[in-house]
Formats: sequence, structure tokens, C-alpha cells
Amino acid sequence: MCVQWSDLLICKTRALSISQQGMINMHANVGLLFETSLVAILCYVWFWNRALGTRQIAFPHFAVPSFSFFCVIMAYDELRKIFLRKGMEKSRRGRTKYVGWVVRNTYY
Repeated sequence: MCVQWSDLLICKTRALSISQQGMINMHANVGLLFETSLVAILCYVWFWNRALGTRQIAFPHFAVPSFSFFCVIMAYDELRKIFLRKGMEKSRRGRTKYVGWVVRNTYY
């Protein structure tokens, strides 16, 4: 679940950081809250545990491994976006041009 959170957050923009973009998409925010509550209900409500034949997971076993992957994915993507922004130039017409190692210049 935490990895899905990070995937949604890094897919919001191509070049902006999550702090620059913000969390203004309310549909995505509701989706994140719904997913989190659904997983919590399926894992920790005794009725669903009995109906599905599962048992409750200790919270540290549920959150700690997946949160470490969340941190690694977010850190990698934020570093990638920093390098991407360093390779961008604005032209006089206001268009963004990617230069440097970020984009390979091929002209046909």
C-alpha cells in the first residue's frame, strides 16, 4: 500500500517536486484515504478476518518494510527530478527545452 502511495505521488508531475506541485487533486487524495481505510478494515476488523480466513498483522510488520520502500522510491524520484530541472532551459517564446544528458538530441 505504501508503494502505491509513492507511485501516485511521483506520477503527479514529470519535472516538479511534490512540494512544488502540492496535493490539490482531491480525487487522488480521496483515493489514497479510501485505499488506506480499505486495507486497514480488511486487516484489522475481526469479521473480515474470519470471513476471509486471515489473521491480524502486527502493525510494525505491516508498516515498517513497506515504508522503507516508500522512502527509497520518493528519494530516487526527487533526485531524478532535480537533475531533470537542471537540464531545462526556457526559450524566448516561453517553451521549455531539455538539454544535456537528460534528453538525447536526435534530429530526423
